[in-house]
Amino acid sequence: MSLTALFVLCRFAHFASLMQIFGLSVFCSLLAPAGFSAMLLRKNQTLMMWSGAVAAVTSVGMLSIQAMLMGNGWSDGLNLNVWLLVLTTTFGEVWRWHLLLTAALMLVLLMDWLSVRNLLVFLCSLGLLLSQALIGHAAMHDGMLGLFHRLNHMVHLLSAAYWFGCLLPLLACMYYTRKPELRPFAIATLIRFSSWGHVAVALVILSGIVNTAIVLQRWPTELTSLYQCLLVIKILLVGIMAAVAVYNRYRLVPLMGKDSGHTERRFVLMTWIEWGLALLVLLLVSLFATLAPR
Repeated sequence: MSLTALFVLCRFAHFASLMQIFGLSVFCSLLAPAGFSAMLLRKNQTLMMWSGAVAAVTSVGMLSIQAMLMGNGWSDGLNLNVWLLVLTTTFGEVWRWHLLLTAALMLVLLMDWLSVRNLLVFLCSLGLLLSQALIGHAAMHDGMLGLFHRLNHMVHLLSAAYWFGCLLPLLACMYYTRKPELRPFAIATLIRFSSWGHVAVALVILSGIVNTAIVLQRWPTELTSLYQCLLVIKILLVGIMAAVAVYNRYRLVPLMGKDSGHTERRFVLMTWIEWGLALLVLLLVSLFATLAPR
């Protein structure tokens, strides 16, 4: 495997794990009513811990791969001197804080007795996602345009993290709709998710259009460019995801009271499809983020 391919996979796993943690913290702590929140967090505890572990390993992995790319290949992956050199670059200046936040996140995840643990997980994941807007293509401009680009990319990352990261806890919440004593709390959580989900999907699309306009300064119609070709595929996948979300919300949800068992199984299946499409989008983003935007 080439170092570039390894970096793409590592970046993909890092993004997916961070977005999953963010979505879990938002869905279970901010959307769920008091009392029901703790129950949802317990049900999703394993997913939260594994996501944190993947985020920690890949954050160090991305630094190591950057050292290999800057140095003499695989042999410099564990060379501390090359690591220190990487940390002096533009990427490294951001990644120093990223590593510190990742360490803080792992520490907080292990402190399950802490009363403000869930709030701290949310804040750490928020900071980790926002830091991603300070490197890569979002950092290609200076001045007011650069500031606007970074802010827009932050909106893009957070709205995408809400959309992707809430899908698995959404499926866990569906389980509680079958329990009469918990059904009102589960439905209230799902309604809140749906309301904010409309906003998140709209922001993903709008901020994505703005990002494309800033980076390319034209529509991605030159399909001889690998970057633009992958970008078009990403746009199509996001469009399919949005169509699935609309189908779930406006076709399946109204039918749940009439034929709840069959409709719920269809809803779960479509949500898994939506989640799988989101993973493909993240993989594409991780790939074309390594390409020159032209």
